[in-house]
Amino acid sequence: MSVPTREGFRRALAGTPMAREADRIYDVASRGGINPALVVGIAGAESNFGRLGYAVGKNNPYGLMGFRFGNYTQATQKLVETLNNKGLGYRQAYGKSGLVGMINIYTPRGAANGPNNDPDGHTRNIINIGRKSGGDASKAYISPGAVPAAAPGATPSGTIAGGLNTTNLMNLMRQQTERIKSGQGYDRELGLKIRQSVIDGIGTRNIGGGNVPAAGPNPQPQGGDIDVGSLGIPYGGVDSRGITRGGAGGNWGGSMPRALQFLQWAQQTGYKPNTAGRWLSQKRSRQNTASGGVSDHWQGSSTAYGLDLGVPNVAEGDKLLGNLMRYFGQPSYRGGSWLNINKGGYRYQIGWRTPGHFDHIHVGVRKL
Repeated sequence: MSVPTREGFRRALAGTPMAREADRIYDVASRGGINPALVVGIAGAESNFGRLGYAVGKNNPYGLMGFRFGNYTQATQKLVETLNNKGLGYRQAYGKSGLVGMINIYTPRGAANGPNNDPDGHTRNIINIGRKSGGDASKAYISPGAVPAAAPGATPSGTIAGGLNTTNLMNLMRQQTERIKSGQGYDRELGLKIRQSVIDGIGTRNIGGGNVPAAGPNPQPQGGDIDVGSLGIPYGGVDSRGITRGGAGGNWGGSMPRALQFLQWAQQTGYKPNTAGRWLSQKRSRQNTASGGVSDHWQGSSTAYGLDLGVPNVAEGDKLLGNLMRYFGQPSYRGGSWLNINKGGYRYQIGWRTPGHFDHIHVGVRKL
């Protein structure tokens, strides 16, 4: 097939710097009428998917000269706009001589940035790399109807919730991540800026004296308010520990994106979930909690979603809890009892340092 499936596209970008934005890149390209296989081919041939030369630190894997982007999705949007720009002649050249005609404009002979100044060879390389996605990069332009539909519950949007300045938020998150990776540690002031960016974008609601980021303009979003692709956690079925679609509306009555918001906040502070171990548990077949109640994790709870954030020790759990509670607007909660908050038609339940909850923080969300 000429157009890769979403899964094939993800596989092609797996292990590259672009992998975390795979779903968003796929959607931006396909909605703009550009074959995602071509995106894979150009990114691979131009910069080894953002790993080489000018692309490093600029989020510009496509060789778009003179540009620096906030993320790879923005770069893809620019690529789509460039290839669709009538004044630049890409479509006309493609119509006359196929992909090689397009690449003769994109990387002309004699260009300083041209790989060996050989557009024909560059074209063959793009096609070969594009095949890794399962698609045919030589079929550069596609119609929206040629794109495989996203699976139920997928989130093609690049936003967390309506109204957010995602560019600013992603830049702040990237700065925080780079600090943590470099050993400088978590920057509290930067963390507060991230939190404020969320609050500015989606509003606040006062709960028990604390300001809590609301769920967005729509009080019951249907799964589009979390960029699931950015979490780096695979989808899976019940008992898989992966993100599990299902229940009411395909997102457990709106409880799934609200629970996953906690995982996103945790990752912003350096938390690294491990789905292979007891670090992340979501929907499961076991019905009851340890105390005999009906679990938010249970697959039969069609409007609830449970998320366990595993920690290696109590000290790390205390640190993670503190970060989460600052984001949630409840900095005084230190665990030892269950915290229940009703907000926007949902009950949020947090559990830490309670029986059975010394190696993970439980976050349960249930639609009221």
